[in-house]
Amino acid sequence: MTDPGWLVHGDPELVLAGLDGAAGPEETLAAAVYRTSGHVHRDAGAGVRRQVLALDAARYGNRELARDIARVAVRQEMDDPWVVQWATGGDLDSRLRYALPVSAKVGVLATVVVEARGLAVAGCEDGTLHAWDLATGSRYGKAVSAHTGAVRALTTAVLDGRPVAVTAAYDRAVRVWDLGRGELVGTCSADDDSWVKSLATGLVEGRPVVVGACVDDVVRVWDLATLSQRSEPLTVRTGFVSALATTVLDGRPVAVTSHSPELGATDPITGEETVRAWDLITGREFGALGDRPDEPAEFTDQAYDRTVEGGSDGDGEARRCVSLDLNARAHFLVTDPASECPLAVSANAYEVHVWNLAAREQVGEPVAAMFVETAAVSVLHDRPAALVAYGHGPVEVWDLSTLRQLRPPLTGHEAAVRGAATAVVNRRHLAVTGDDDGSVRVWDLDGERETGSRPAGHAGPVTGVTTAVVDGSCVIVTSGSDTGVRIWDLDGEEPLGEPLTGHTTAVDLLTTGTVDGRPTLLTRGDRHKTVRIWDLTTREELHGRSTSEYTSSFIEFFAAVDDRFVGVTGEGRVWDLTASRWIGVQPRQRGALALETLEGRSVLLTGLRAEGVHLWDLATGELLAPPLTGHTGEVRAGATGTLDGRPVVVAGGDRTVWMWDASTGQRIGTYAFPSRIRGLTVAPDGRLVVGFGAGMAVLTHHRRA
Repeated sequence: MTDPGWLVHGDPELVLAGLDGAAGPEETLAAAVYRTSGHVHRDAGAGVRRQVLALDAARYGNRELARDIARVAVRQEMDDPWVVQWATGGDLDSRLRYALPVSAKVGVLATVVVEARGLAVAGCEDGTLHAWDLATGSRYGKAVSAHTGAVRALTTAVLDGRPVAVTAAYDRAVRVWDLGRGELVGTCSADDDSWVKSLATGLVEGRPVVVGACVDDVVRVWDLATLSQRSEPLTVRTGFVSALATTVLDGRPVAVTSHSPELGATDPITGEETVRAWDLITGREFGALGDRPDEPAEFTDQAYDRTVEGGSDGDGEARRCVSLDLNARAHFLVTDPASECPLAVSANAYEVHVWNLAAREQVGEPVAAMFVETAAVSVLHDRPAALVAYGHGPVEVWDLSTLRQLRPPLTGHEAAVRGAATAVVNRRHLAVTGDDDGSVRVWDLDGERETGSRPAGHAGPVTGVTTAVVDGSCVIVTSGSDTGVRIWDLDGEEPLGEPLTGHTTAVDLLTTGTVDGRPTLLTRGDRHKTVRIWDLTTREELHGRSTSEYTSSFIEFFAAVDDRFVGVTGEGRVWDLTASRWIGVQPRQRGALALETLEGRSVLLTGLRAEGVHLWDLATGELLAPPLTGHTGEVRAGATGTLDGRPVVVAGGDRTVWMWDASTGQRIGTYAFPSRIRGLTVAPDGRLVVGFGAGMAVLTHHRRA
């Protein structure tokens, strides 16, 4: 595993399968480096794999390994001219086992274990369904086109010894898929004017059932083995449904819901929450939470207005479809049916609730939290635990008995985590998460957090990056999804001093220029559009320079022209912030990327989808060079600079950075990244600074002998 050639040229499936054999610090580090971008390595060629591996080794702080990987010879059309000097790695986590690629954003996620084999299943925004073996990270079966639109609900079960997935979407169909064969097993549906928006599975007298919460205020329960019989469900109507889970309570299979008893009388987001349990055999209420089980539970049959003592099967309809109508209120609700002490976790926009279903009471006080997207409940080394995923940021691991973090947060996702699940495979506790960055990640909750030493960056994605010269030294200035603005030494790998603070929201725009002969920084917060101007030498905020034009929402980015700050729109119009007037000539293409100085002229870069990058003279509106092509997707960032005395253009898109000679249009080099390019710039000495995902890297141009 310490052989760079094996890491670069080895079959990714075989390499990933062999990483569990890592022993000693060097092999453990190499395994962590490879796993970091495993979703890239699976489908990449050796040239791209070499670049990404070298970058990830630098992110882990091991420059020697990064250098050795970069020296591995590969067959490609042209030599790789870029070498990673250093990179931040605060978003890395050595507990990551696999980063699995998917075709679109992950909307829903589930796991299933059959015959000691664990599988992760993901439903995506493009309607596809994917499955992987949790032990090896390899694909299980083949991708399935489950629906014409996004998969909105997903659950799993074992049917006749085979793992199956149940999916639902806006097309009103509920479909059951054999994951191994990729074949449709059966279908069911709600009424003609309804569709299923959430799903769960359970066992009723040993038979697998699927529970679906529908938009017509009904929860339906289907017997998976008899779907083809299309039996008519019983119906119990009580209100609007929005959250659903299943568990086992007092030995009986139940559906658990959270709800507000008075719809319309409470806040739709923070409404007073009550959790109910419904017997999946009889379809009757099992007793509301908050009612202590000192006496036998009562099943309230609201359809027939009668009450049956606990323990009775009522009409004995154990295998018939049952419909429950539930007044749910929580954003989501999760349980662990295997736990001896059933616990449920629910959340609204502002707080998280933990419920002890056996005691029928809430555990402690609600925990204030950011907006929680999803969660999963499990038992981790005899302690009840929950994965809690937020709209942005790491995934936290909570001890549900103390409501405190049980493990350090899982870091690495670039965007909102929409799905979370847990599984125990080969006696290892695994967490599975999927998010909007188009990946599913598998984590080893029993693993160690730290592997290697690496510099940390922003708490979230890097949103902007630029360079400046301060007191004769080249520096990097970065902004992120947090509120701080950081200044870095271009020749080091640590921030210089404390971040610049003052913004109350994330900074989305920043640029450097010269004001009164001093290096100056202009920043803007993305939510309140508050603009601040800083003296980079003293780090003091300059006052009295802001104008109302600074807060114009149509400005895509700021720039500096002739020692004056300007704002540039997406169409390429340039507004002089000092003179309050339009200047220059608008280009004949939208998609403005950057406004910079090249060979004494102010030039505007534009890039519209895959049409190439164009270079325009701001003063005349003339096109200065033929289109610079190479990107296959949308270009999101661009810059100009000088390399070996030649003017160059650099642009980033589709996770790749390209550089061209501005005079000839000839491509100079490319570099592949594991995450989306969020910003880039060329330093005064020709080095390339790239913001990608939640970090950044400095690349040095190097010609091979």
